[in-house]
Amino acid sequence: MHTSAAEVGDSRPKELALALARHERDDPGFWDFATNRRQGGHAFFQYPAMMVPELQGTLLDDLLAVAPDTTCIYDPFLGSGTVLLESAYRGLAFFGTDINPMATLLSRVKADPPSEEEAAAAVTRVVTRASAAGDEELHEFTNRDKWFNSDVALELTRLRASICKENEARLRRFLWVCLAETIRMVSNSRTSTFKLHVYAAKDLAARKPHAIETFTSIGASNAARAGEHWRRIHSLPEDRKAGAISIVRGSVLDDVNVPVRVDAIMTSPPYGDNDTTVPYGQHSYLPLQWIDHADLGADFDADLIRSTGRLDTVSLGGSLVNALNPADRARLETASPALRDFNATLEATPALLKKVLSFSRDYELALRRSTRPLREGGFSFWTLGQRRVGGLELPLVRITAEFLMALGHSEVTTIIRQLPRGRKRMAMRNNIGATMATEHVLVMAKGNQ
Repeated sequence: MHTSAAEVGDSRPKELALALARHERDDPGFWDFATNRRQGGHAFFQYPAMMVPELQGTLLDDLLAVAPDTTCIYDPFLGSGTVLLESAYRGLAFFGTDINPMATLLSRVKADPPSEEEAAAAVTRVVTRASAAGDEELHEFTNRDKWFNSDVALELTRLRASICKENEARLRRFLWVCLAETIRMVSNSRTSTFKLHVYAAKDLAARKPHAIETFTSIGASNAARAGEHWRRIHSLPEDRKAGAISIVRGSVLDDVNVPVRVDAIMTSPPYGDNDTTVPYGQHSYLPLQWIDHADLGADFDADLIRSTGRLDTVSLGGSLVNALNPADRARLETASPALRDFNATLEATPALLKKVLSFSRDYELALRRSTRPLREGGFSFWTLGQRRVGGLELPLVRITAEFLMALGHSEVTTIIRQLPRGRKRMAMRNNIGATMATEHVLVMAKGNQ
């Protein structure tokens, strides 16, 4: 761990840096969490590149020890809702945003799942109806037959129709998450990558997935996980009952409305373009074709799933339009000398330079807008991975710190953790999107301490 908090007027940044360092001093591998296992609501659905609950929970515990007046946490890149649950388990209010409808659906279910008994009964009803159904008109969408064999498509159609017959929206949303995980397991897309990629012909011939059987198993497991969640919530002390949770589907680039004031930010931004890192949109595309759009909320935008790549294109760094604008480049490189030095190595490869500048432009804007509601003196925690561009390592952690310092924040500390082999999968297992070996948690404080 490298600590850079120096002389400060407010003692809390130094206290927080010392508290975080203490874990590593007592156990050099503490931050690796090599044996962690996702439990309860954390395990409802395999969303890409999920954060480690124990890691985020420890950060929150140390934050509360140093700043006990902390009441509201903000995650501008909500993802699978890991920070949401860990905040709720500490009685904290939470606000989260994400452009991906699958992320906001999953997080809404995590925030308020049905009871174990309600969930189990709903799964039984859905399976009973789906198993007894006769001939159904198959649910249609573009390239359905590419991604699902005919038997699986028929069973998914029956499950979909059966879920739609449930009267309570809260139960339907839970069931859609179970169906989403079922789809991940029974589609023709390989589960070894988050990118949509059809199995080889010989593997497809050998696969015999059964959607209703898979849904039954996943539904039973998720019902039990809902029970685990509520037992943890109900065990909170009276003075730490769960605070309000608010989730908005939208991109921070579009300046979505957030609370006027939050006490801390805890998040994991996308690491770069979706071709070489994590294609969140592609991973969500197939489930979103089957889920009833009416249950995705009034903020759902059907345009986001009109193609497999649309959601990733409109996400951070997805658009290359005006990426080489000289004025933007000068501003960004003034804010971050590390970005300037890296860009200099790409002058001979304009296509790569354009990608880096596109991501950097969106990234700086996202940091500026997401930190605006953070109160003066509030802390932010950024879980980051270095990534490679053209065989070169992009110093994302340093760029993030420099962008934030240009916005009036100061460094507190950086945690470096080793990732268990295979923990963070990229778009494909190849030389471009290699498995990351380390992850960093950059801790900043708002205000020039």
